[in-house]
Amino acid sequence: MEKILEGLLLVNNQDVYLQYGAFLTEDKQGDYSNYSALLKPPSMKDYPAVVYRERDGEELPEVLPQPRFEARDVTLYFAIVAETTQNWLERYTGFVNLLKSGWLQIRLPEIDKTYRMYYKECSSYDQLTFLEKDGLYAARFKVKLREPVPSV
Repeated sequence: MEKILEGLLLVNNQDVYLQYGAFLTEDKQGDYSNYSALLKPPSMKDYPAVVYRERDGEELPEVLPQPRFEARDVTLYFAIVAETTQNWLERYTGFVNLLKSGWLQIRLPEIDKTYRMYYKECSSYDQLTFLEKDGLYAARFKVKLREPVPSV
């Protein structure tokens, strides 16, 4: 599995799979919620408008100002895997520390896109394996990131 996941996700120029055993995952096979969240166009800022009580609708300038995007939140679904309890705990702690480190340059070479975001919260966490048994250790969690200046 390692060769398949290598180089697919870089955060601050680190391959997060090689460094932390972390990668983007989905709820179900065939889903693309991570790419959908990243590639969904951001909302537009409202145009300046004047509303008169005695008139229908609103008035806008004859020539609209250049359109601009609102800041946006993006939720990504991560998983972390390891072969030992100790290694899993080290990877998990390291990845969470990376997320909280400030600006995150999230690069997806597969689609040649880089996003500048920061961590906001973890909205769900699922421990997929017991940490006290032998075998592969895995967990997945949804992370909400903020992109103050959205890129397209």
